Amino acid sequence: MLVDTTIVCPLDRMGAAAADAEAAGYDGIWTFEGAHDPFLPLLLAAEHTERVQLGTSIAVAFARNPMLLATIGWDLQAYSKGRFVLGLGTQIKPHIVRRYGMPWSRPAERMRDMIGAIRDIWDSWATGGRLDHRGEFYQHTLMPPLFRPDPSQVEGFGPPPIWLAGVGPALTRVAGECADGFLSHPLCPPEFLRGTTIPALAAGAAATGRPRPAVHHSAMVIVGADDTQRAQAREAVRRQIAFYGSTPAYRRVLDAVGHGDLGPRLHELSRSGDWDGMAKAVDDRLVDLIAVTVDDQDAGAAELVARYGTTVDRIGLNTPYQADPQMLAQVSAAIRRRT
Repeated sequence: MLVDTTIVCPLDRMGAAAADAEAAGYDGIWTFEGAHDPFLPLLLAAEHTERVQLGTSIAVAFARNPMLLATIGWDLQAYSKGRFVLGLGTQIKPHIVRRYGMPWSRPAERMRDMIGAIRDIWDSWATGGRLDHRGEFYQHTLMPPLFRPDPSQVEGFGPPPIWLAGVGPALTRVAGECADGFLSHPLCPPEFLRGTTIPALAAGAAATGRPRPAVHHSAMVIVGADDTQRAQAREAVRRQIAFYGSTPAYRRVLDAVGHGDLGPRLHELSRSGDWDGMAKAVDDRLVDLIAVTVDDQDAGAAELVARYGTTVDRIGLNTPYQADPQMLAQVSAAIRRRT
């Protein structure tokens, strides 16, 4: 099991943070699309590292179009010398329509077409062939020589792999059909991964005669130098679980651990803006089902391996609070010693 890290920091600190992560032994560095662009930091990370894989977990696919994603992915793959992963997610309808002002319909089918379009664009660039993608949602049929990048830029490693994030079985099955890897949501406990995610991925892969894609899971952890810091971290995790659990699309995750009735309650509290009430609604049992408390780095690593070691191929440590990077690196090192 490979061990990755997610880096969120200002751009002027990204190069040093990436270099530190590589020196700490991480196998991959991921960014995600929150308040800032997920691609720009990876250009800096590529400049200051040599070995680690670099990817977006996630970039919001439907906020963009296939040509933009193909161009960004090609350039980062070329600059990193084959270390980039284009990690995509759909986001949910209110964000796509009301925050990004983009169309939303049938997300699983739209994502399948988007991935096909991106790959058709890359194939046209790599081979010099005609671009002729005529999908249900995306059509790309024009590619003059002026707009073709030099195929020698990716010679020896090719265009980047595409990883897809998802929670529900429909999108997870699409990942099995056509993605190179799957990015699991931090809310998902091992029971959901084993009972829903892996079977859906396997079914999608079998339908197209492909091997099941690799799986990355960003596991929520509670770390701190003392009881006070761990208590503060626990409350931050509780709030994050409440936020995720308020999304109707994630209700099936709560169902998997016997908390299905909590989803509608969290959703109503979120609609009224009662963020404190949402956190109070998440009990300690649910926190412990989803997150791992690390009192001791070796014991914490052992618990993470026990939960995820036979299910996922890559793991990251998700901390929705300011965690000590050295402490996380020690836990990650302990995981690598056990796998």
